[in-house]
Amino acid sequence: MIIKKLDLYMIRLFMAPFLMIYSTIFIIFMIQFFWSQIDELTGKNISIFIILKFILYFGISILPLVTPIALLLTSIIIFGDFSENQELIAIKSSGISLFRVMIPILGITFVLSIGLYLFSDFVIPRAKIKVKKLGYKISFTYPSLKLKEGIFVNLFPNFFIKIDRKSINNNYLHNIFIFFYGKNSLVNTILSKKGILISNQEDGSIQLKLMNGVLYSENLNVGPKKEQSSYQIVEFDTLIQNFKIPSESQIKNLYDDDYDFYQTLNTKNLIQKINFLKKKNDKKINTNESKIYLAKLQLELQKKFTFPVTCIIMFLTGAPLGAIIRKGGIGYPTMIALIIFIIYYTLLTITQNKVEKTEICPWIGAWIPNLIFFPVSIWMTYKTVMDDFYII
Repeated sequence: MIIKKLDLYMIRLFMAPFLMIYSTIFIIFMIQFFWSQIDELTGKNISIFIILKFILYFGISILPLVTPIALLLTSIIIFGDFSENQELIAIKSSGISLFRVMIPILGITFVLSIGLYLFSDFVIPRAKIKVKKLGYKISFTYPSLKLKEGIFVNLFPNFFIKIDRKSINNNYLHNIFIFFYGKNSLVNTILSKKGILISNQEDGSIQLKLMNGVLYSENLNVGPKKEQSSYQIVEFDTLIQNFKIPSESQIKNLYDDDYDFYQTLNTKNLIQKINFLKKKNDKKINTNESKIYLAKLQLELQKKFTFPVTCIIMFLTGAPLGAIIRKGGIGYPTMIALIIFIIYYTLLTITQNKVEKTEICPWIGAWIPNLIFFPVSIWMTYKTVMDDFYII
């Protein structure tokens, strides 16, 4: 009976702070995302409903990152407060070990980990598909948002543009360099001093109006003996080109062909895609690009499992650490949690970058942070349970 009451007490003690900390960290991430995108999303006549959908889908995709941080910070605060108030000493004096006290919350952590895996496998891929679809819709409906100064951008299929400067309202473009593929995959180049993008929502088209420029066009002439190519140079005061905004099915084909489409796949589809690419590699249809893509697929598959395991590791790190430091509240535990997670996230980022460059094996790159932190968490838990590791 005492054990059951203790379990219920620990669960009640854990749930309220966890939900509050989880919500706070989630809101911080959302605010950071909004401020990083505020220049791109506001002041461009984009519907507030579209902006809110974009933010919502982003919020869904960051939950695997928020959960381990929230578990780490909550466990440090709860067990730090528990130890500071001498409650832990009282429980130990009655013959109940620290690990027994941790069991109900560890059970909740296991449930959260399983839930996080299922969420990552079923909900997040759909959210990322929605984000890509929405992103393409925004980029085609408001094409100037996609333009970056000094960088070539694939604005439309087979159409690339670079600008030196955008005006404040983003519609007027300066020093424009365009190349696009015409018939028979021939390259056409346009240089223009000034231009403007006009989006027509009614007929679903975009008009590009260029002023004071030159068009370099390559033509293929079919003669009686062989094909001959010719080059044409046209100077213009005004050149107008109209583009049709892709339909729903065309947009779907675009994001299906996206190089980052692997992020929208669940475990089953990732395994199928990996096996297909491995068969291609076995047939020696093997390029550096296909190796990199295969590594990214394998990394994405491993990440489905690493974040749920990270949740357990973060709890096993935070609970004994809280008992060791004997400090409740927000300040001190937050500082320690941030240091731990920064170390973890730095390791994760470094190893993922090495995987994407095919310098290390994908599963090793995905699991290195957990393989480092797991023995440390087990050692800390053991030493704290045995009363062999504490700070006065």
